[in-house]
Amino acid sequence: MIAPELCANFPTHLLDRIQVILKTGAGEPEKNKAHLATVTSCITNLIVVSDHDETIGPHHFIDVLDHLPPEYTSDNPDFATYHAQKQAHSQGESVGYSQEGWRLDRFKFLPMVEKAYEMRPHADWYVFIEADVYYFWDTLFRTLDQLDPSMMHYIGSPVPGSRGRSFAYGGAGFVLSTGVMKRLVGDSSSDSRLSVKYMDWSKKDCCGDAVLAYAILDKTGVKLEGLYPTFAGDDIASLKVNKERWCVPLLALHRMTPEQTTELWKWERTRPYNEKPCLHSSLLAYTHSHLRDGPTRDFWDNYSDITRPENSPDHSSAAACSTACAADLDCLQFSYSSKQCRFGNSIQMGKPTLDNQDFISGWDMEKMSNLGFRMDTDFSDSCREASWLKPTIQ
Repeated sequence: MIAPELCANFPTHLLDRIQVILKTGAGEPEKNKAHLATVTSCITNLIVVSDHDETIGPHHFIDVLDHLPPEYTSDNPDFATYHAQKQAHSQGESVGYSQEGWRLDRFKFLPMVEKAYEMRPHADWYVFIEADVYYFWDTLFRTLDQLDPSMMHYIGSPVPGSRGRSFAYGGAGFVLSTGVMKRLVGDSSSDSRLSVKYMDWSKKDCCGDAVLAYAILDKTGVKLEGLYPTFAGDDIASLKVNKERWCVPLLALHRMTPEQTTELWKWERTRPYNEKPCLHSSLLAYTHSHLRDGPTRDFWDNYSDITRPENSPDHSSAAACSTACAADLDCLQFSYSSKQCRFGNSIQMGKPTLDNQDFISGWDMEKMSNLGFRMDTDFSDSCREASWLKPTIQ
């Protein structure tokens, strides 16, 4: 249970104009529980959409698939799981995560957007996130404060789609302005609803976030505004921090486990107050706190992926690999296993390896210090100001 005082200084007044929508599924109870107790615990007007209608605590989960046209389910094997879930729930059985259940996810995007506008037609911004996405709300609020919601904004982390179109990666969350929403769903009759108009596309395409991007472009002419790496969408273990990203604000992380979400939320809400948002480099105080104990870590893979030349003496030992990294101007970290030396030109957290696997990872503390990394101070202050990126049309 997360302490309620962690929301004590949360700017809930900003939610008067910002609507947050959490998309999830019945097969993800642990993720839902963790998210509602942490990332979305301070969002007082939260809308939760799912593939099952239920109430958890104060939150009503809205089944947005329930009112789709019947043509969605006819000759569609993906909806067999949906009907099986309904039967299981009616018999009091619990539903766990399954690959088949995940395949239902793509059908939620269009009715989710329709439902959000139906419930909050006067919001300035609509922010869509998922149950394994971590959001740094301060970064979001500051980002949106720089933009005009009456203009046409569709913002997120760009992924190349078909026919040269890019779409916002659902795993990083995405934002729609009221300008877009009014054109997209504000004037829809029952026959021109997104879920009706783009039904064939939804049934054929693998990805609901791609279908939504197509619908936005087709109906409004608006293309995605990419804002990467602020909308990172990376998992916390592989997130890259380097000189170019050092002072760039961080907004979204993806594929977070319930445990990671809980621990990161506690850290974020209790870290020393800073006038700047959480930057990429700020997160190192959390992910790399182990460096207080020394620059290397046994049985750990920090994802260094630049293999040294085959006949290089750097492969002779972990010490030789470390020395070579220190001599290389671009090397910020290294890893050594099975007589293989690898460099990394970004700082990454990585993950533990099997205890019986000979694997060591290390970080170049001197170069990190030159960038502004300090273990004995709040090194998140190493940037004089945040380096805000401007959204770019994709």
